[in-house]
Amino acid sequence: MSDLMSENHLGPLISSFLVDGVGTLGFLALCAAALLARARKRAEARAAEASFDGDKQLVAGEAVLFGKVERAEGSETTVRVEVDQDGEESESSGVWSHKWTEKKRRVFVAPFYLRLASGERVRIEPRDDVFLVDEMDGLVRVDLKSRMRYAELTPGERVYAAGVLSRAPDPEAQPTAGYRSGGEGYVLRPPRSGRMLLSSQPLGERFHERARFHARWAGTILLVAISFHVAFLGYHVRRWAGTDTTATIFKLDHYVTKSDDTVTHHYRVWLSPRDGISVDDEVEPEDFAWMHEGQIVPVRLVEGPLASNTTIGGHLTIHLLAWAVVPLLFGVWLAYHLREHTTRPWYEREVVDEGKGKLEETFEAEKKRSQPRPQA
Repeated sequence: MSDLMSENHLGPLISSFLVDGVGTLGFLALCAAALLARARKRAEARAAEASFDGDKQLVAGEAVLFGKVERAEGSETTVRVEVDQDGEESESSGVWSHKWTEKKRRVFVAPFYLRLASGERVRIEPRDDVFLVDEMDGLVRVDLKSRMRYAELTPGERVYAAGVLSRAPDPEAQPTAGYRSGGEGYVLRPPRSGRMLLSSQPLGERFHERARFHARWAGTILLVAISFHVAFLGYHVRRWAGTDTTATIFKLDHYVTKSDDTVTHHYRVWLSPRDGISVDDEVEPEDFAWMHEGQIVPVRLVEGPLASNTTIGGHLTIHLLAWAVVPLLFGVWLAYHLREHTTRPWYEREVVDEGKGKLEETFEAEKKRSQPRPQA
Protein backbone atom coordinates (compact mmCIF):
# COMPACT_ATOMS: atom_id res chain seq x y z
CA MET A 1 0.00 0.00 0.00
CA SER A 2 2.99 2.28 0.48
CA ASP A 3 3.36 2.36 -3.31
CA LEU A 4 -0.29 3.20 -3.92
CA MET A 5 -0.64 6.02 -6.49
CA SER A 6 -3.18 7.46 -8.87
CA GLU A 7 -3.40 5.91 -12.32
CA ASN A 8 -0.50 6.87 -14.62
CA HIS A 9 1.25 8.84 -11.90
CA LEU A 10 4.99 8.89 -11.28
CA GLY A 11 6.76 8.34 -7.97
CA PRO A 12 7.56 11.29 -5.68
CA LEU A 13 11.27 11.48 -6.53
CA ILE A 14 10.74 11.49 -10.29
CA SER A 15 7.82 13.90 -9.88
CA SER A 16 10.02 16.35 -7.94
CA PHE A 17 12.84 15.94 -10.49
CA LEU A 18 10.54 16.83 -13.39
CA VAL A 19 8.75 19.73 -11.70
CA ASP A 20 11.47 21.24 -9.52
CA GLY A 21 14.59 20.12 -11.36
CA VAL A 22 13.68 20.38 -15.04
CA GLY A 23 10.53 22.48 -15.02
CA THR A 24 11.82 25.08 -12.55
CA LEU A 25 15.62 25.05 -12.21
CA GLY A 26 16.19 24.03 -15.84
CA PHE A 27 14.06 26.83 -17.26
CA LEU A 28 15.40 29.34 -14.73
CA ALA A 29 18.97 28.47 -15.73
CA LEU A 30 18.13 28.94 -19.41
CA CYS A 31 16.34 32.21 -18.66
CA ALA A 32 19.30 33.39 -16.58
CA ALA A 33 21.66 32.58 -19.46
CA ALA A 34 19.54 34.73 -21.79
CA LEU A 35 19.46 37.59 -19.27
CA LEU A 36 23.22 37.31 -18.76
CA ALA A 37 23.74 37.51 -22.53
CA ARG A 38 21.47 40.58 -22.57
CA ALA A 39 23.52 42.21 -19.81
CA ARG A 40 26.77 41.54 -21.68
CA LYS A 41 25.42 43.07 -24.88
CA ARG A 42 24.14 46.13 -23.03
CA ALA A 43 27.56 46.55 -21.42
CA GLU A 44 29.21 46.28 -24.84
CA ALA A 45 26.77 48.88 -26.17
CA ARG A 46 27.64 51.30 -23.36
CA ALA A 47 31.35 50.76 -23.91
CA ALA A 48 31.00 51.31 -27.67
CA GLU A 49 28.96 54.48 -27.19
CA ALA A 50 31.37 55.81 -24.57
CA SER A 51 34.27 55.36 -26.98
CA PHE A 52 33.00 58.18 -29.21
CA ASP A 53 33.25 61.85 -28.35
CA GLY A 54 32.30 64.08 -31.26
CA ASP A 55 33.73 67.18 -29.58
CA LYS A 56 37.12 65.69 -28.84
CA GLN A 57 40.15 67.23 -30.56
CA LEU A 58 42.10 64.99 -32.92
CA VAL A 59 45.08 63.52 -31.09
CA ALA A 60 47.36 60.59 -31.86
CA GLY A 61 46.27 57.25 -30.37
CA GLU A 62 43.18 55.06 -30.35
CA ALA A 63 40.27 57.01 -31.77
CA VAL A 64 36.69 56.77 -32.97
CA LEU A 65 35.71 59.23 -35.69
CA PHE A 66 32.39 60.08 -37.29
CA GLY A 67 32.09 61.76 -40.65
CA LYS A 68 31.02 61.71 -44.27
CA VAL A 69 32.71 59.32 -46.70
CA GLU A 70 34.72 60.81 -49.56
CA ARG A 71 36.67 58.77 -52.08
CA ALA A 72 40.36 59.37 -52.59
CA GLU A 73 41.38 61.00 -55.84
CA GLY A 74 41.30 58.52 -58.72
CA SER A 75 39.73 55.77 -56.58
CA GLU A 76 36.62 53.85 -57.66
CA THR A 77 35.85 52.31 -54.29
CA THR A 78 36.27 52.65 -50.54
CA VAL A 79 35.37 49.43 -48.73
CA ARG A 80 33.29 46.75 -50.39
CA VAL A 81 32.36 43.24 -49.27
CA GLU A 82 31.04 40.86 -51.92
CA VAL A 83 29.30 37.57 -51.18
CA ASP A 84 28.77 35.00 -53.95
CA GLN A 85 25.69 32.85 -53.46
CA ASP A 86 24.45 29.68 -55.16
CA GLY A 87 20.71 29.13 -55.43
CA GLU A 88 18.69 25.96 -55.05
CA GLU A 89 14.97 25.27 -55.09
CA SER A 90 12.77 22.59 -53.58
CA GLU A 91 9.14 21.54 -53.64
CA SER A 92 6.95 20.27 -50.78
CA SER A 93 3.28 19.41 -51.18
CA GLY A 94 3.13 21.43 -54.38
CA VAL A 95 4.69 24.53 -52.80
CA TRP A 96 8.04 25.73 -54.14
CA SER A 97 10.69 27.52 -52.13
CA HIS A 98 14.28 28.54 -52.77
CA LYS A 99 17.46 29.22 -50.82
CA TRP A 100 20.61 31.21 -51.55
CA THR A 101 23.76 29.99 -49.77
CA GLU A 102 27.05 31.84 -49.43
CA LYS A 103 29.91 30.17 -51.29
CA LYS A 104 32.64 32.81 -51.34
CA ARG A 105 33.36 36.19 -49.78
CA ARG A 106 35.70 38.91 -51.03
CA VAL A 107 36.78 42.19 -49.48
CA PHE A 108 38.05 45.15 -51.49
CA VAL A 109 39.57 48.13 -49.72
CA ALA A 110 41.11 51.42 -50.78
CA PRO A 111 42.14 54.49 -48.80
CA PHE A 112 39.35 57.05 -48.46
CA TYR A 113 38.55 60.11 -46.38
CA LEU A 114 36.13 61.09 -43.65
CA ARG A 115 34.96 64.67 -43.61
CA LEU A 116 34.34 65.44 -39.92
CA ALA A 117 31.76 67.88 -38.58
CA SER A 118 34.61 70.28 -37.84
CA GLY A 119 35.48 70.32 -41.53
CA GLU A 120 38.72 68.41 -41.00
CA ARG A 121 39.49 65.66 -43.49
CA VAL A 122 41.02 62.44 -42.13
CA ARG A 123 42.54 59.77 -44.35
CA ILE A 124 41.32 56.21 -43.60
CA GLU A 125 43.61 53.32 -44.57
CA PRO A 126 41.84 50.00 -43.85
CA ARG A 127 43.18 46.49 -44.34
CA ASP A 128 41.18 43.71 -45.99
CA ASP A 129 40.32 42.33 -42.53
CA VAL A 130 38.24 45.45 -41.84
CA PHE A 131 35.03 44.91 -39.84
CA LEU A 132 32.30 46.55 -41.91
CA VAL A 133 28.93 47.14 -40.23
CA ASP A 134 26.64 48.23 -43.03
CA GLU A 135 23.51 47.12 -44.86
CA MET A 136 24.11 44.43 -47.46
CA ASP A 137 21.69 46.03 -49.90
CA GLY A 138 23.60 45.65 -53.17
CA LEU A 139 22.67 42.86 -55.57
CA VAL A 140 23.95 41.53 -58.88
CA ARG A 141 21.99 38.60 -60.36
CA VAL A 142 24.46 36.69 -62.50
CA ASP A 143 22.27 33.89 -63.84
CA LEU A 144 19.45 31.60 -62.75
CA LYS A 145 21.40 29.91 -59.95
CA SER A 146 24.05 32.41 -58.99
CA ARG A 147 24.08 35.94 -57.70
CA MET A 148 26.28 38.30 -55.75
CA ARG A 149 25.25 40.45 -52.78
CA TYR A 150 27.43 43.24 -51.52
CA ALA A 151 27.79 45.96 -48.92
CA GLU A 152 29.78 49.09 -49.75
CA LEU A 153 30.57 52.43 -48.21
CA THR A 154 29.46 55.08 -50.69
CA PRO A 155 30.41 58.75 -50.99
CA GLY A 156 28.24 60.88 -48.77
CA GLU A 157 27.46 58.04 -46.36
CA ARG A 158 28.05 58.90 -42.71
CA VAL A 159 30.03 56.32 -40.78
CA TYR A 160 31.93 55.69 -37.59
CA ALA A 161 35.56 54.61 -37.92
CA ALA A 162 37.56 53.10 -35.05
CA GLY A 163 41.31 52.56 -35.23
CA VAL A 164 44.61 54.19 -34.37
CA LEU A 165 45.13 57.82 -35.35
CA SER A 166 48.56 59.23 -36.14
CA ARG A 167 50.23 62.03 -38.05
CA ALA A 168 51.49 60.60 -41.35
CA PRO A 169 52.01 61.51 -45.00
CA ASP A 170 48.74 62.26 -46.79
CA PRO A 171 48.95 62.53 -50.60
CA GLU A 172 45.94 64.85 -50.67
CA ALA A 173 47.08 67.16 -47.88
CA GLN A 174 48.82 70.42 -48.54
CA PRO A 175 52.60 69.94 -48.91
CA THR A 176 54.61 70.73 -45.82
CA ALA A 177 58.29 70.98 -45.12
CA GLY A 178 60.00 67.62 -45.12
CA TYR A 179 57.62 65.99 -47.62
CA ARG A 180 58.26 66.56 -51.31
CA SER A 181 55.33 64.57 -52.69
CA GLY A 182 52.65 65.62 -50.28
CA GLY A 183 51.71 67.08 -46.95
CA GLU A 184 51.12 65.55 -43.58
CA GLY A 185 47.76 64.93 -41.96
CA TYR A 186 45.90 62.68 -39.60
CA VAL A 187 45.61 59.08 -40.84
CA LEU A 188 43.48 56.37 -39.23
CA ARG A 189 44.87 52.84 -39.49
CA PRO A 190 43.95 49.47 -37.93
CA PRO A 191 45.44 48.62 -34.54
CA ARG A 192 48.40 46.25 -34.68
CA SER A 193 46.60 43.36 -33.03
CA GLY A 194 43.03 44.09 -34.06
CA ARG A 195 40.67 45.11 -36.85
CA MET A 196 39.47 48.50 -37.93
CA LEU A 197 35.75 49.05 -37.41
CA LEU A 198 33.69 50.92 -39.99
CA SER A 199 30.02 51.27 -39.08
CA SER A 200 27.12 53.09 -40.68
CA GLN A 201 25.08 52.34 -37.54
CA PRO A 202 25.49 54.07 -34.18
CA LEU A 203 28.29 52.23 -32.41
CA GLY A 204 26.09 50.65 -29.77
CA GLU A 205 23.15 49.78 -32.00
CA ARG A 206 24.25 46.29 -33.03
CA PHE A 207 24.78 45.43 -29.36
CA HIS A 208 21.44 46.95 -28.34
CA GLU A 209 19.70 44.87 -31.03
CA ARG A 210 21.28 41.66 -29.71
CA ALA A 211 20.39 42.68 -26.15
CA ARG A 212 16.75 43.05 -27.22
CA PHE A 213 16.94 39.62 -28.90
CA HIS A 214 18.13 37.95 -25.69
CA ALA A 215 15.53 39.84 -23.63
CA ARG A 216 12.73 38.59 -25.91
CA TRP A 217 13.97 35.04 -25.53
CA ALA A 218 14.21 35.36 -21.76
CA GLY A 219 10.53 36.33 -21.80
CA THR A 220 9.68 33.43 -24.12
CA ILE A 221 11.52 30.93 -21.93
CA LEU A 222 9.73 32.22 -18.84
CA LEU A 223 6.37 32.02 -20.61
CA VAL A 224 6.99 28.39 -21.65
CA ALA A 225 7.99 27.49 -18.09
CA ILE A 226 4.85 29.12 -16.66
CA SER A 227 2.72 27.28 -19.24
CA PHE A 228 4.18 23.95 -18.12
CA HIS A 229 3.44 24.67 -14.46
CA VAL A 230 -0.08 25.83 -15.29
CA ALA A 231 -0.68 22.59 -17.21
CA PHE A 232 0.31 20.62 -14.11
CA LEU A 233 -1.15 23.03 -11.59
CA GLY A 234 -2.68 20.14 -9.63
CA TYR A 235 0.79 19.13 -8.42
CA HIS A 236 1.36 22.57 -6.90
CA VAL A 237 -2.13 22.62 -5.41
CA ARG A 238 -1.44 19.29 -3.69
CA ARG A 239 1.95 20.56 -2.52
CA TRP A 240 0.78 23.81 -0.96
CA ALA A 241 -2.89 23.14 -0.12
CA GLY A 242 -2.88 19.36 0.37
CA THR A 243 -2.47 17.32 3.52
CA ASP A 244 -1.51 13.70 4.07
CA THR A 245 -4.37 11.80 5.70
CA THR A 246 -6.46 8.64 5.27
CA ALA A 247 -9.84 7.96 3.76
CA THR A 248 -12.37 5.13 3.73
CA ILE A 249 -13.36 3.50 0.45
CA PHE A 250 -17.14 3.59 0.18
CA LYS A 251 -17.56 2.73 -3.51
CA LEU A 252 -15.60 0.94 -6.26
CA ASP A 253 -16.58 1.47 -9.89
CA HIS A 254 -15.20 -0.29 -12.97
CA TYR A 255 -16.59 1.01 -16.25
CA VAL A 256 -15.61 1.17 -19.94
CA THR A 257 -15.57 4.04 -22.43
CA LYS A 258 -15.25 3.71 -26.19
CA SER A 259 -13.78 6.16 -28.67
CA ASP A 260 -13.54 5.12 -32.33
CA ASP A 261 -11.77 1.74 -32.13
CA THR A 262 -10.37 2.30 -28.65
CA VAL A 263 -11.81 0.71 -25.53
CA THR A 264 -10.65 2.19 -22.21
CA HIS A 265 -11.18 0.60 -18.81
CA HIS A 266 -11.59 2.90 -15.83
CA TYR A 267 -11.07 1.88 -12.22
CA ARG A 268 -12.54 4.62 -10.05
CA VAL A 269 -12.40 4.66 -6.26
CA TRP A 270 -14.78 6.79 -4.15
CA LEU A 271 -13.34 7.89 -0.83
CA SER A 272 -14.54 9.58 2.33
CA PRO A 273 -11.74 11.14 4.41
CA ARG A 274 -14.31 12.17 7.04
CA ASP A 275 -18.05 12.58 7.44
CA GLY A 276 -19.64 14.81 4.83
CA ILE A 277 -16.63 14.82 2.48
CA SER A 278 -16.25 12.59 -0.56
CA VAL A 279 -13.55 12.55 -3.23
CA ASP A 280 -12.69 10.17 -6.06
CA ASP A 281 -9.67 9.07 -8.06
CA GLU A 282 -8.70 6.44 -10.61
CA VAL A 283 -6.17 3.73 -9.84
CA GLU A 284 -4.23 1.05 -11.68
CA PRO A 285 -6.13 -2.24 -12.29
CA GLU A 286 -3.69 -4.24 -10.13
CA ASP A 287 -4.44 -1.93 -7.18
CA PHE A 288 -8.16 -1.98 -7.86
CA ALA A 289 -8.09 -5.79 -7.65
CA TRP A 290 -7.25 -5.91 -3.93
CA MET A 291 -9.42 -2.99 -2.83
CA HIS A 292 -12.76 -3.40 -1.08
CA GLU A 293 -15.37 -1.12 0.42
CA GLY A 294 -14.69 -0.07 4.00
CA GLN A 295 -10.93 -0.26 3.46
CA ILE A 296 -8.79 2.64 4.76
CA VAL A 297 -6.13 3.99 2.37
CA PRO A 298 -3.76 7.00 2.41
CA VAL A 299 -4.65 10.12 0.37
CA ARG A 300 -3.18 13.53 -0.41
CA LEU A 301 -6.29 15.52 0.42
CA VAL A 302 -7.22 18.91 -1.02
CA GLU A 303 -10.43 20.41 0.36
CA GLY A 304 -12.79 23.06 -0.90
CA PRO A 305 -13.22 24.14 -4.53
CA LEU A 306 -9.91 22.49 -5.51
CA ALA A 307 -10.86 19.07 -4.09
CA SER A 308 -10.68 17.49 -7.57
CA ASN A 309 -6.87 17.63 -7.23
CA THR A 310 -6.92 15.08 -4.40
CA THR A 311 -4.93 11.92 -5.19
CA ILE A 312 -4.91 8.50 -3.63
CA GLY A 313 -1.68 7.44 -1.95
CA GLY A 314 0.53 9.04 0.64
CA HIS A 315 2.95 10.79 -1.71
CA LEU A 316 3.12 13.98 -3.77
CA THR A 317 2.96 12.67 -7.36
CA ILE A 318 2.35 13.91 -10.88
CA HIS A 319 0.94 12.45 -14.09
CA LEU A 320 3.48 10.73 -16.35
CA LEU A 321 2.74 13.29 -19.09
CA ALA A 322 5.05 15.56 -17.09
CA TRP A 323 7.94 13.77 -18.83
CA ALA A 324 7.14 16.12 -21.70
CA VAL A 325 9.04 18.84 -19.84
CA VAL A 326 12.35 17.19 -20.77
CA PRO A 327 11.98 17.50 -24.59
CA LEU A 328 10.23 20.84 -23.99
CA LEU A 329 13.26 22.30 -22.23
CA PHE A 330 15.64 20.84 -24.80
CA GLY A 331 13.47 22.13 -27.66
CA VAL A 332 13.36 25.66 -26.25
CA TRP A 333 17.14 25.63 -25.71
CA LEU A 334 17.72 24.37 -29.26
CA ALA A 335 15.36 26.95 -30.78
CA TYR A 336 17.06 29.72 -28.79
CA HIS A 337 20.51 28.55 -29.84
CA LEU A 338 19.58 28.25 -33.52
CA ARG A 339 17.80 31.61 -33.62
CA GLU A 340 20.74 33.26 -31.91
CA HIS A 341 22.92 32.08 -34.77
CA THR A 342 20.58 32.57 -37.73
CA THR A 343 19.49 36.09 -36.72
CA ARG A 344 23.01 37.47 -36.47
CA PRO A 345 23.77 40.20 -39.01
CA TRP A 346 25.50 39.18 -42.24
CA TYR A 347 28.93 40.30 -41.07
CA GLU A 348 28.86 37.77 -38.22
CA ARG A 349 27.63 34.67 -40.08
CA GLU A 350 27.36 32.87 -43.40
CA VAL A 351 24.84 34.69 -45.59
CA VAL A 352 21.87 32.40 -46.31
CA ASP A 353 18.61 33.78 -47.72
CA GLU A 354 15.36 31.88 -48.14
CA GLY A 355 12.20 32.74 -50.04
CA LYS A 356 9.02 31.40 -51.56
CA GLY A 357 8.63 30.37 -55.18
CA LYS A 358 10.98 29.00 -57.81
CA LEU A 359 14.28 30.64 -58.72
CA GLU A 360 13.04 31.57 -62.18
CA GLU A 361 10.18 33.54 -60.60
CA THR A 362 12.71 35.85 -58.94
CA PHE A 363 15.06 36.15 -61.90
CA GLU A 364 13.55 39.09 -63.81
CA ALA A 365 12.85 41.14 -60.69
CA GLU A 366 16.38 40.68 -59.39
CA LYS A 367 17.91 41.40 -62.80
CA LYS A 368 16.10 44.75 -62.74
CA ARG A 369 17.39 45.36 -59.22
CA SER A 370 20.91 44.42 -60.16
CA GLN A 371 23.46 47.18 -60.25
CA PRO A 372 26.50 47.05 -62.48
CA ARG A 373 29.55 45.75 -60.71
CA PRO A 374 32.09 48.52 -60.41
CA GLN A 375 35.76 47.92 -61.03
CA ALA A 376 37.52 47.29 -57.76
